[in-house]
Parts: sequence; C-alpha cells; structure tokens
Amino acid sequence: MGSCAALISLHQTLNRISESDDFLSLTDKQCILDEMDSVLDKMEELPSSRIVDAAAYERRVIDALLIFQDLIDSHLSDPDHDDIGFALSLSQQMEIVKEEITSFLTATDKICSIRRYSNFASSYYNTDNQQQNLLVGLDDQITALKQWIFDPISHDLIASVVGMTGIGKTSLVKQVYNDPLVIKEFDTRLFLHIGPDYTRLEDIMLRVLDELGVVIPSDKLDDKDYLEDQFSEALSTQKYLIVLDDVWVDDYDVMPGNRKGSRIIVVSQIQRLLDYMYTQKFIILPFLNDHNSWKLLHQTAFTNREEKCSRELEKIGKKIAKNCEGLPAAIIQVGENLRGKSFEEWKTLSEQEDPLVITRYDDTPLSKALFFSYMMLPWHLKPFFLYMGVFPKYYGISRSKLIKLWVSEGFLEEDPGIEETGGEALDDLIWQSVVLREKLASVNSNRFKNCRLHFTFRSLCVSEAKSEKFFHILKKYTDCTLKNIRRQQRLCIHNNVVLALTQVHELMESVPNARSLLCFGPKQQYPVLLPSCFRLLKVLDALAIRFYEFPHQLLALLHLKYLSITCDRELPNSISTLSNLQVLIFTRHHNIKLSNNGPIYLPIDIWNMHKLKQLYCNGFDLPPPPDDCHLENLLTVSGVSVHSCTIEVLSRIPKLSRIAVQIESAHDSTETFSFFGHLASVHAEFESFKCVVVNPNMSSQIVRSVPNFPMNIKKISLSGCGLPWENMEMIASLPFLVVLKLRWYAFCGPLWKTSTGQFPSLEFLLLEDLDIENMEFDIRCLSRVIVRHCYKLENILDELTYTEILEVDDCSPSFMKKMREWRSFFGTEAKIRSSSTDL
Repeated sequence: MGSCAALISLHQTLNRISESDDFLSLTDKQCILDEMDSVLDKMEELPSSRIVDAAAYERRVIDALLIFQDLIDSHLSDPDHDDIGFALSLSQQMEIVKEEITSFLTATDKICSIRRYSNFASSYYNTDNQQQNLLVGLDDQITALKQWIFDPISHDLIASVVGMTGIGKTSLVKQVYNDPLVIKEFDTRLFLHIGPDYTRLEDIMLRVLDELGVVIPSDKLDDKDYLEDQFSEALSTQKYLIVLDDVWVDDYDVMPGNRKGSRIIVVSQIQRLLDYMYTQKFIILPFLNDHNSWKLLHQTAFTNREEKCSRELEKIGKKIAKNCEGLPAAIIQVGENLRGKSFEEWKTLSEQEDPLVITRYDDTPLSKALFFSYMMLPWHLKPFFLYMGVFPKYYGISRSKLIKLWVSEGFLEEDPGIEETGGEALDDLIWQSVVLREKLASVNSNRFKNCRLHFTFRSLCVSEAKSEKFFHILKKYTDCTLKNIRRQQRLCIHNNVVLALTQVHELMESVPNARSLLCFGPKQQYPVLLPSCFRLLKVLDALAIRFYEFPHQLLALLHLKYLSITCDRELPNSISTLSNLQVLIFTRHHNIKLSNNGPIYLPIDIWNMHKLKQLYCNGFDLPPPPDDCHLENLLTVSGVSVHSCTIEVLSRIPKLSRIAVQIESAHDSTETFSFFGHLASVHAEFESFKCVVVNPNMSSQIVRSVPNFPMNIKKISLSGCGLPWENMEMIASLPFLVVLKLRWYAFCGPLWKTSTGQFPSLEFLLLEDLDIENMEFDIRCLSRVIVRHCYKLENILDELTYTEILEVDDCSPSFMKKMREWRSFFGTEAKIRSSSTDL
C-alpha cells in the first residue's frame, strides 16, 4: 500500500538526474513520469473500499518501481561501474515498469466498472456483537447523549459519536436508541448502517428518504439542493430519531433545519466530521481506565458465576487488562481467549509485550475491524500510517521528528511548505482515529506535540509492513533470518545489542539496497559497529548508539538526507561529502567542559552543506564562515552557544527561523545578546528563540538584558537567565508573541505585574521552578496556563477568567487550594496535581 511513497521517491530521484547524465534520455524520463502520473490519478479515483481489490496489482508496480530506483541510485553512487551492464538492466527494468503499470491500470478500470458493495460487508468488520451487552465505563457519555435527546431547548439536529474502532460507539448508541424513554419520545425511529460505499452526502440522504418512503425522481438523484429540501420537508412532518451508523463521508456541508425536535446521531471513526457538521454536540469516546478495564476483562473471562478469581490471578489479570490500553473490543477478545485457561497461561500472556497479535488474516471481529480501518485510509496516507510502526511500543513519537523522517524518506514532494504538508498528513491520521494524540502543542491548541499508536494498530502496522517489505523490526537474533530481512526497505533495530553480532552483519549483506536504518533501542553505553553494506541509505538514526569516533564509512552514503548520531569525537571536515543531507543531529555521549576550554567548532566545511535544513549540535558551534558561503536552506539551529550567535554567522543563514542557545554559566562570559539587534532586521520570518543557562549560578546574572527580539517572533523559551521582572517590558510589547515559557529562574523576584495592553497575542504561558510569590496581570487572550513547582507562589488575581485550560503541578498547598476553588467557580478545564493527588 506504499505506491504513493514509492512514486514520490522515484520522482525525486528522476529530478536529480541532470542533462549531463546520458544513461536516461529526456524522452524516456518523461515517459516514466507520465506513466507514474497515470498511477497517481487512478489511485485518486479508486474508492478506499475498493483498494483491497487492487492491492496485488499495486504491489507489483511498487516492486518494479523500487528495483528501477535502486538501479538509478546505485549508478549515481558509483557512476563508473559497468556502464554497458547498467544501461541494459535499466532498459529492461523500464519495460517491466511500463508493463506492470499497464496491468495495474487495466485491472483498476475493471474494478471501478463493477458496481457492487465492498468486500467488507458490515458483518465483516463490526465488533458491536461482542460489546453489546458488555458496556463498561461509559455512563457519562450515555447520560450526555440522553440529555441532548431530551433537551427541549436544543435545536441542534445532529450529534456525532466518534472514536477509534472497537471503542464501543455503536454499542453505546444502540443502548440509547433502545431505551424505553427514548422510544416513547419519537414518532419514528430509524437505525441505518451506512458503510463505506456511501461516499457522498447525497447518497446518505437518498438512503434515509427511501427508508422514510419518499420517492425521488430519477433526474433529481444528484441534485443536492433538491434532496436537502425533501429531507427538510420529511423531517418537518414527524419527530424522528435517525441513527446513521458507520459513516465515512466527511463532507457534511449541508444539513436541514430542525423544526420538530428531531435528532440525528452520526456514528463514525472520522473526527473531522466535527468540522463540517452544523452541530455543537459531539461525543468522543474515551479509553477505559485500569479499573474498568479489569472489570470488563473479569466479566468476559469469567462468565460462569461459580468461577472464582484468586488474588494471584487477579493481580496478573489486572496487568493483562492494563496492557489492552483501554480498548473494550481488545479486552473482550483477550477475555474470550482466557476463558477456561490455567494460571500459567494467564501468567504467560501477562509477560508478553502485547496481549493480542493483529494481522489481516485473523478471523476475529477486532482484527477485521482494524484492518478495515487501515484499508479505508485514503491511499496516500497509508505509508505515513505504516511508518509509525517503526517506533518501539510506548515510544514517545515527537511530531517534529516524525515529520522530518517522513520528509527525508521521500514521502512528500519537496516544496517550501513540505513540513506543513507533513503536519497535515499526521492530523489526517488523528482525525481518522488511527493515531492517538498525546501532548498538546503550545502554539496551536488543535495540534499535538506527541502522538502514538494503540498497541492493536501498531501490531497491524508491524505485520503489514513486514509482508509489504516496508520495514522489518529486529529485537533478537532470530528476527534476522534471510527470509525476514530480504528486500526490506527499512530495518528498525529495537535492541541495539544485535548489531554487535557478526552473524547479523553478514545477514544484512543480503539487503544492500535498504533505504533506512533506524536504531530506536535503549541507549547503548558501549560502542557497536554499524553495518557497512547499506550504500543507498537515505535515513540513519543512530542517536542511541555510542561511537568513540565518527564512522568514516558513513561518508560514502551519498544519498543520506537524515543523520542522527552520538559520537565522542568531532565531525570530520569531509562531512560536506554528504551533499544531500537535510537533517544533521550530532551529540556527544558526555558533554564535559574544562575551565580553560573555548568553543568547540563544527568543521569549516559545514558551510558547504547547502541542502541542510535542520542542525542540532549540542555542545558544538558554527565556525565563522568563509567568504561568500551561505547556508541558504537552514531553518533551525539548536544546541549552539553564544559563540554561534554573531552577526557574522547569523547573517549567512538567511532563512533562519528557530534558534536554541545553550549557555555554560561556568565558562561563558556575561551575555547581552547584542546580535539580536541585527537579527531583527535581517530575519523577517524569525519565529522561535530558546535560551538555556546550564547550571545557573543564582548569585550572578549571566544574561544581562532581554534581547531586542524581532517583532514577528511567536515563541520565546528562557531558562536560568536570572533576569528581574522589570526586564519583561520588552517581551510584553512584542505584538505577535503567542508562546512564552519561563523555566528555572528565568526571571527572579517576588512580583510579576503587567499592564493592560501588554502581551496582545499571548495564548500560552508556562511558569516552572520560579521563585515568584504573586502575579498581577491582565492578559485577555491567554487561553492556556501551566504552573509547575513554583513553591512560593501564593496568588494569581482573577484575570485568569478568560483562560480555557489551566494546569497546576506541585505548588504550595495554599495556592493549590485556591486554584481548586477557582476551578469550581469558573468551570474552566483545569488539572490540579500534586505528588499525592491528581484531580
């Protein structure tokens, strides 16, 4: 299902071929590009519910494209190698590509011409039959839905119930639908399963009108305005309750008014429906907590009332229930599997990484439902979703890192807005309820900094990726068989010790064309060797592996776009050989500075890496640039000291938008950030500044004054600077500042007071480990406030009235008490936490 990624990647490779490369004529190059465009167009036309029928043909196209790209990339890496043999192989493979694309187009034309219901009938993927009589932990959601149904004041026609597959949406709605009081409330009730073949709003309205007995003339079947009028008129005659179950349409831009108090409940996995519907009522079903998870598992596993659960078995059972991560359908499936099983079998299951293994071939309702959710993803999102399986379970997947990897893998067309496009792809996966959001982003409250996969979807990702040769995970030696790793595009190391085995290196010789090596296992204290056979690598993430010296074999990886590495020594000057590198993350295992040490500079040739976009080099600095050298594509610089923050350096980075500075208080001189005066005029698009003083000395002030920030800056994060609150005036005047984070004595003193009109755009404020005692400020646009470990803080005046989200962690008992009272009075969403409570 990775044809989109394969096509985009090959497209990028073809664009790298210059006119001087005569191995592929312009005519042949354009012919291949046209053939690829035809595949893209056809995949766009193919409904998601029919993609499974085309999967085999798509797989053959992908295989042919990958071999074709391997040939070209291998030649670009070693252009002097056997030109005659290469030309013959390339010509033969190009014909195979054309043949496979022709077969694919012919097959998909036939698939689209057959008008029939999808292979995935409702009975195929519905988990409702399992859950109907086992609803646990959803009392609040049931109450909320009933309150809306019976509310005489509400004129909202539609309520939507959304959430991940298997979470109990249909079961909950059925329970409400069949409630005697609900039955009595409505003249007519309809419960309609919609399913994936209803791809337009008009189709759904036609289905409802047909059930209501309204006959539509054949010439009006596609007239949305006419159908809306008929729909509105039908609802005006009686009081209806209509449930539309399993809706996959995400374009609800038209909905009639509500005259009779009718109600429509839409059940869907697609959270984006909330953006389109004329409704303020929606219910997102939560995962079960540990208590309700065990309750549901116990009910499912012990159906016989005479069966008893010992304390030892209960302890093991609670661990198993917790491992189900709150998904009711998974808990029920596990409970059914455990019925009548011995104590040892329960114990064995509790010790496994996952309580269930999910594949497309499992004949269980849950596996079928999860696979169906995957198949229903828009085809261009499938590689993005599968890629999330490369991370270990419970790995905190950073949004920014994930997007950088997607870009480097070639999943996205390279254009100025490529990172924004990657962010939209991740958001789409979240709206489709296949990816779970975690840490809320500070700049945009609709986005999240971290995300993860539920274990069920991760299990499916791993099995699908392995069979599709998309990636393979290595945790132990037995994972490294020739059968497992042959032709894999990516190898993911979840236990870095396997790289110490000579046999593993020998087996990896069978996958020389792998494009990514991702080492996400626990950090390794002792060095191991990297395999030297991967000549076509585009992505190498080895941050968790320690190297005493920079592995010089990496300099031969000319296709490398993403390099993340931990090394005790400095980068070699020849690092510029990696001319395609876009992301460089370079850190040391130990970052120790002696009192007489000056700055440690990156090699001077770093200024010749013109494609570099992201530079993270903790403990290193950019050297003064040679004449006429610029890093014209560099957007982010992180981990440098003030020695990199000179006009000479920063003026040569014209697109710089984010910089993170680290100051060693014991070694760096007092800093005034005078460079910002120049930066403000040169970098009009500058967005983010972060300054961290390491081990600050509270008796002295390292940072003497607040920088003269560019007027367009949106985010400022300061730590350890020791500034007096009076110096906040300059920051308070910034017109576009949205996020302000103050940590570890960034500012010192008992009182922070602002004036009306200051911080005109500030939405997010973080205060952590400050000695502040009182805050008096009036910031009307402030929507989110986080206060952590401010143990002297006693009072925040009532200007927090406009705050939507408040979080308070471990402050003084009196302040915590005031915040609880304030929360109950204003009804703001608030989390008041201490080391002993979580409220």
